[in-house]
Amino acid sequence: PTYRPGMTLDDMERQVIRTVLDSVDWNRRQAAQRLGIGERTLYRKVKRYGLEGERDG
Repeated sequence: PTYRPGMTLDDMERQVIRTVLDSVDWNRRQAAQRLGIGERTLYRKVKRYGLEGERDG
């Protein structure tokens, strides 16, 4: 993930989550473990940041 001036904490968190999901081929269990959060928390964050449809894009 890359910081850009003007990014919010939410922007940074979204970028980190997307990067980790991509690195584990969108295996949410593995992603949650790598992020140190629960799976339900990850599901909520994926929904919050609108990442649900980004798997292939």
